[in-house]
Amino acid sequence: MVRRRGFTLVELLVVIAIIGILVGLLLPAVQAAREAARRMQCSNNLKQLGLAALNYESAYKRFPAMQAGTGHIWGGSDTSNTQRGSMGASYFLLPFLEQTSLFNQVGQLGNKGQGREPWAGLPLYLTRLSFLECPSDAGETDPYQANRTRTLTSYGFCTGDNYAASELFSPSEERNTASLSRQKLPIRHRGIWGRYTFPKIGEISDGTSNTITIAERQRPHSQNTKGLAAAVAGTAASATPLDCRALWNGREYYDQGLITPKNDTSPGYRGMAGNAFFAAVSTILPPNTSTCIIMEGSASPHWFPGMWSAGSEHVGGIQAGMADGSVQFISDNIDSGNQGVVAPLATAGGPSPYGVWGALGTKSGGEVSQIPQ
Repeated sequence: MVRRRGFTLVELLVVIAIIGILVGLLLPAVQAAREAARRMQCSNNLKQLGLAALNYESAYKRFPAMQAGTGHIWGGSDTSNTQRGSMGASYFLLPFLEQTSLFNQVGQLGNKGQGREPWAGLPLYLTRLSFLECPSDAGETDPYQANRTRTLTSYGFCTGDNYAASELFSPSEERNTASLSRQKLPIRHRGIWGRYTFPKIGEISDGTSNTITIAERQRPHSQNTKGLAAAVAGTAASATPLDCRALWNGREYYDQGLITPKNDTSPGYRGMAGNAFFAAVSTILPPNTSTCIIMEGSASPHWFPGMWSAGSEHVGGIQAGMADGSVQFISDNIDSGNQGVVAPLATAGGPSPYGVWGALGTKSGGEVSQIPQ
């Protein structure tokens, strides 16, 4: 008789258990390696954008504006291309990112009365650009406007520690006042970037290695998550960062009804826009917390002042590009000072009330600030 040899049931179960343990041990390491690769790509994107801004400054002796264009923002019918007044810095940097053909598309339109957004259907406004997207971002579809397909972005331009806005509200609302809108007045912020402002590198008196120029601002991927903006009570003269943070439980907003606007593109889903709502990062609330709009007028909330918090899917913090072209990782636990005080005016001088985080956003606050290592 021939005796057949084989594994017993117990032996098979032991082998399966060992394989399961090994997979359980290896999977986190594989996921960590993948995230490290995604984070490295995200860092490279910030490096490209930062160098593009420096090359722009080298060519024109000034940085571009975060928000500019040939039109103005009044929504009336007496002007064409009005919303070209909200073209963003991402657009103006395109020639320095080997995307001159996309950049030229708006110029080819001229001023021919094609309506408020004649470029909205152009490849410029619809093309996904790898250097504007962090691969760690989970959001690829606007949670409130799934049928909107526009250029995506994972980054914002630093406006500093004041409540950055995209239109003037005093003595009247600019977007509803043609005579005021046509003046295309500058809106300056305590950071580098603003509307119709073109700062020189010499204005960064705090030091280029200590001043943030571009940082991560995560796209939202669901209807009550980080990256969306909530309406906070009060005005720009009374609302505090604590008021905004009180709306957030660390994962989502307590009241989903406060999220606004829901009837148009969410942050991160209009990559060529220059409104602070879409394009800015504030160094007010620490990274990966709530983002808030201060409802100061009756126009679209896209134009209101707010606290535009940095955010990412990286564990423990966000990455930021500095004005010298370097990229730094900034912890969620960075010192953010006194969150109970109203933000300084954009025209105010002096140190930031928001600690190291606030100081890193201002270009001339006079602080001696460095990123904790």
